[in-house]
Amino acid sequence: MSDVVERAISRSLAKVGSGMRFLVFVLAVLPVSAFALSCMPHGVTNAYQAAAAAEEGYVPVLGTLDFDPDLLPEMDLSGQSDTPPVTLIPATFRGVAMTVRGLDRPFETDVVLEVQCSGPWCPQPQPGKMLGFLRQTSHSHVLHTNACGGFLFGRPTDGQVAQVRDCLAGRRCEARTRP
Repeated sequence: MSDVVERAISRSLAKVGSGMRFLVFVLAVLPVSAFALSCMPHGVTNAYQAAAAAEEGYVPVLGTLDFDPDLLPEMDLSGQSDTPPVTLIPATFRGVAMTVRGLDRPFETDVVLEVQCSGPWCPQPQPGKMLGFLRQTSHSHVLHTNACGGFLFGRPTDGQVAQVRDCLAGRRCEARTRP
């Protein structure tokens, strides 16, 4: 680099406050992956509308999901290429299938928990109470989750359950578009 260019850069940096220099330094040394994941707001109404619009059939469910959490992929920001894009985990759902009329019916089934990672970012669902939408396939039910949402909502609030009931009944069911 020529002396003229170095002096010009030094003068420019001298005019910029130390806070800005620090910010430039931090941005220069951070890995690009730190900025790679950007998700749209996602709530139960978004999941309901996606399930309703899908060609496949979905069953809205409320109950307990049981699986071995040790089978979940690990989130590893340093070894990004080692993270599998999709991990399938055997699971069992016990609870109710939510219906249009609000009369829930007991529902128990084996489920394939489909965990989709986005680069190094992987969801970390836990066994326990959940609200979700099971995709029906020719031979099983699949519960899809990903780093930005999906069809699984762990430890649902009464408000989330009420939102799904409103959607099922044809009442207000607006997708979230902002946090």
